[in-house]
Amino acid sequence: MEVRVFWVGKTRLPGVAALTEEYTRRLGRFCQFRAEEIRGKGKGKGDVKGEEAVLLARSAGSYRVVLDASGKLWTSQDFARFWQRSRDEGNRGISFCVGGADGFSAPFRREADLLLSLSPLTMPHELARVVLLEQIYRACTLLAHHPYPR
Repeated sequence: MEVRVFWVGKTRLPGVAALTEEYTRRLGRFCQFRAEEIRGKGKGKGDVKGEEAVLLARSAGSYRVVLDASGKLWTSQDFARFWQRSRDEGNRGISFCVGGADGFSAPFRREADLLLSLSPLTMPHELARVVLLEQIYRACTLLAHHPYPR
């Protein structure tokens, strides 16, 4: 199964970049994994329509999971069950979309196959990306009976 994580905006924190690289490396052992930064085609900051158009195009044909505060709140076990169902049902791919500081527009959220919330707490979008990557890795290791998630 191909797994892609797209996020809006430039990575500014070196620690986030390092953790993104680490989890990308680890996830490569379990699935075809790719992480990608998205920036709009417009000239200024906050080209939300351009960023969302790019996200829609790049995630087309895959199961689209959009991170949103109003989304489903799952435990790590719930997330692993979702992961297992997706894998077992033969989904070609899953695309996770992490928004910028302002999140996503209502029309973009309607294009999601699933709205997922990582926490009822508010967190910076860069941190949300790292939490998502860790949860994907945790789900993969749970299903592989790897000792990581103990």
